[in-house]
Amino acid sequence: MCGRFLFTSPPEAVGRAFEIAIRDNFPPRYNIAPTQPIAIIRINEKRAREFALARWGFIPSWAKKDYHERVGGKPLINARGETVAEKPTFRSAFKRRRCLVPADGFYEWKTEKEGRQPYLVKPSAGGLIAFAGLWETAVDPDGGEIDTAAIITTEAGTDIAPLHNREPVVVAPENFARWLAIDEHEAGGAQELVAARPKGFWTFYAVSKAVNNARNEGEALAHEIGQREMF
Repeated sequence: MCGRFLFTSPPEAVGRAFEIAIRDNFPPRYNIAPTQPIAIIRINEKRAREFALARWGFIPSWAKKDYHERVGGKPLINARGETVAEKPTFRSAFKRRRCLVPADGFYEWKTEKEGRQPYLVKPSAGGLIAFAGLWETAVDPDGGEIDTAAIITTEAGTDIAPLHNREPVVVAPENFARWLAIDEHEAGGAQELVAARPKGFWTFYAVSKAVNNARNEGEALAHEIGQREMF
């Protein structure tokens, strides 16, 4: 799964990567947690790419304002790629409201002798990546409209398997247009992009347990603590 991630690339780099104009001057974030606002790239009503913010925790468009109470209060931060096209919660968004979630890496935890140890997972080549996501405008618990989003995951590939059994789906730049296409009949092409990254794409290392607390922020959270990489 993907339950925490970081997004540290500057606005100008994000604009170049996704070929959009970004007017927001957002700060780097090293510990993005569920229910917080996250950046997404989507297609707007003018059929153009746009940068937007959405709450990380998907709410279906048909849900009533007491939805989270009825499902136990746990936000839907991930959608399983194997069932996302058929599951009623995500089916409509997968057909028409796919998005890209810019990120520079994500955190995973592994139970070890000293307890649960967090690891930072990043692309081996470094740089900005795009998680495959879904977005939906829904009713929040206060009765107002809110844009919400989830990150799609799939069975972990060779790199991530020693750490966790799931990994977030990453969309390569050459497939951005294909993933963002909003015509319903193109959803089948998007499904073909739901796959783990090939061997060698990811690297990871242990980081401070300070990342466990969602209130903690700052570059130090992404520093390696000197433990051996797990390969």
